[in-house]
Amino acid sequence: MKPAPSTPTSVRLTDETRKILDEAARRTRRSRSYLVEETLKQFLPRIVQKETQPSPQERIRRLKELEGIGYRLVGPQSIEEIDARIREFRGDE
Repeated sequence: MKPAPSTPTSVRLTDETRKILDEAARRTRRSRSYLVEETLKQFLPRIVQKETQPSPQERIRRLKELEGIGYRLVGPQSIEEIDARIREFRGDE
């Protein structure tokens, strides 16, 4: 299988990070480019997800918008009815 074409990219690293990368390349007998690419593939999606999540304040605001929605959808319910719905949802029954 032919390797995918690559594009040269310049990245600035601190001396400490460069030393860590060099040591990893030496120990794994892989190129720095390989290690950087593999690390980006593995961790970049996590970083993007974390950085694009709504703030805690936004999450609280969204939750507050849902307040009372169950009551509006199904009307008043007893504790037993609520517990039965929870068990049904979880698949306990």
